[in-house]
Amino acid sequence: MPGRGAPTFLKRQKEQKRAERAQAKRAAKQARRENRLANAKPEEALDEISAEPTEQEPGQDDNPEG
Repeated sequence: MPGRGAPTFLKRQKEQKRAERAQAKRAAKQARRENRLANAKPEEALDEISAEPTEQEPGQDDNPEG
């Protein structure tokens, strides 16, 4: 029956390599983002930073009276 027991050695190695590639891709993306911010003009950097969505607590509205 498939799906029982631990994955085989090769499947585990493949999964670890996939996770490593994904982590490397995220790190490269973050480095490019930081590089763009470092090379941007000051007003452009502020625009890009302020364009990121802000996190709000669940259930928190823009209107405090509601």
